[in-house]
Amino acid sequence: EIHAEVQLKNYGKFLEEYTSQLKRIEDALDDSVGDVWDFSLDPIALKLLPYEQSSLLELIKTENKVLNKVITVYAALCCEIKKLKYEAETKFYNGLLFYGEGATDSSMVEGDCQIQMGRFVSFLQ
Repeated sequence: EIHAEVQLKNYGKFLEEYTSQLKRIEDALDDSVGDVWDFSLDPIALKLLPYEQSSLLELIKTENKVLNKVITVYAALCCEIKKLKYEAETKFYNGLLFYGEGATDSSMVEGDCQIQMGRFVSFLQ
């Protein structure tokens, strides 16, 4: 019984020392963490963009009505290009990148290339 109490007290001291050591390490690391992002150390990053509450038409207000219309058209085209770029990156880049991978010309039977191309056309549609 006495031996168990001694072991329990030793275990309690060990946990207190270990907890304080972990706390010191955590405090030391908190000071060194900065705004710099390193891909090798931090493989995940947050990209925070400011949220604009005013509409595009509110931002384009000049006294020249013709200039307003031209700038509005270009701004709408830029927005559409961003959307199309995102769609291309998420839907089509991987398919285009890996088309034809995994099969060599010597291992393909007559007509396999045409079948593969036919399947790829449905992907592009």
